[in-house]
Amino acid sequence: MRSPVPRSLGGRLGLLLVLAVVAAQAAAFAMFAQETTRVGRAAGRTQVIDRVATLARLIDRVPPEAVPGVIAAYGSPRRHFSIGADSTVEAAAMDPDETRLAAILERRMRIDPGSARLKLVERDLGEDPDEAPRRAPPEALRVSVRLADGRWLNGEAPVFLPTPPWLRIGLAQLAASVAAVLVVVGFGLRGVVGPVSALAAAAQQVGRGAAVEPLPERGPRELARMSAAFNLMQARLRAFVEDRTRMLAAISHDLRTPIASLWLRAEMVEDPELREPMVRTLAEMRRMVEATLTFARDDVVAQAPETFDLAGMARALVDDHRALGRNATLSAPAALPFHGRPVSLRRALDNLVENAIRYGGCARITVAQDRDVVRVQVEDDGPGVPTGRVESLFEPFTRLDDARSDETGGIGLGLAIARSAVRAHGGEIRLVNRPGGGLRAEIDLPGTPASSQAIPSMPIPSCSGPRSEAPGR
Repeated sequence: MRSPVPRSLGGRLGLLLVLAVVAAQAAAFAMFAQETTRVGRAAGRTQVIDRVATLARLIDRVPPEAVPGVIAAYGSPRRHFSIGADSTVEAAAMDPDETRLAAILERRMRIDPGSARLKLVERDLGEDPDEAPRRAPPEALRVSVRLADGRWLNGEAPVFLPTPPWLRIGLAQLAASVAAVLVVVGFGLRGVVGPVSALAAAAQQVGRGAAVEPLPERGPRELARMSAAFNLMQARLRAFVEDRTRMLAAISHDLRTPIASLWLRAEMVEDPELREPMVRTLAEMRRMVEATLTFARDDVVAQAPETFDLAGMARALVDDHRALGRNATLSAPAALPFHGRPVSLRRALDNLVENAIRYGGCARITVAQDRDVVRVQVEDDGPGVPTGRVESLFEPFTRLDDARSDETGGIGLGLAIARSAVRAHGGEIRLVNRPGGGLRAEIDLPGTPASSQAIPSMPIPSCSGPRSEAPGR
């Protein structure tokens, strides 16, 4: 299951800022709504007091026959007023808050203390079903005011103000805030994410052995220092490789000349029993020097990357081995474009095929692509290798046997060269003992998502050739 947290730097920073804005807006909106509700209820109580005071003064000033009409005009389904001989509110039932509201009403009407009584009661929404959908506060103000003729004006009115559409207002405000944050983040992070992405891409190219241009030292101070450190590291690496290449060229010249001179001198020895061991030893020395220089020359980095058909290269390699009478088969797509160094990859694959044929009797090569990974496998039917020695075989000059003759294998650089070439392309190589016997070399290379139609593999004959019991690899 994919994590909901973005993996990119910009996405994570944007998510953190959006969450911070949402939390801040929610807290501010909750406090605003609570305070607005409190103020609204206070305003609603004041509105009811003003209405009752106006009605009481009007009743005292109109003729008695007009009083019922005035009361009916002020009444409504939500407000009920009547005149009676007694008060509907007991003075002893009022709390300090209600006593304060009664004093406000008495001051506005300019009547004697104790002439107004108020009581906050819960309102029965069942009496006014039209108010239920509007979510009116379940609070009503019951009022009793002594009139000039000694009678009491009794009434009850809801403490109600229209409730604003808090949800709609909050969502609109939140959406506007998030949009503003995302716009600011989008423009602000361009100077941060851009240099980081460029640095990551350059590091990936350098890891594959490519030479990249120095990165511009821009952006925040920390990113500029990071780019400067990367440029310095790349310059030092390039200088190191160039110095080593020049040193190896000198070693190649200095070693080949004395070996050739010794070879000529050995050929002049008349005693065959002495001459043949000397020539054989010099030939082994020359082969070791050439193999060592091939491994350390770093021609993987020297060759410029290009786009080529990896499946076609593997097919040509198999054809070359089959032309020599060797047992090699291939299963691969009709075409598989790949960006890399064909010479170094062919050398790596050729070393694996040579090992498979020499120690397993045959080589079965599979080339396939799984999304953004290119997989190459080389299988044989040989005796395999001990599990504890698999990783050590990739070290230079490491063999399973101590001999270094053509009969038992090479000098132990084939797998080291193969891993160097694969890792220079950003890939990885490993050896796996097959459950049914034999060894499988697996190569994973970074590629680009592509779709290609596979072609049928060649017939795979059985590996009935001779097998080495002490593979050198």
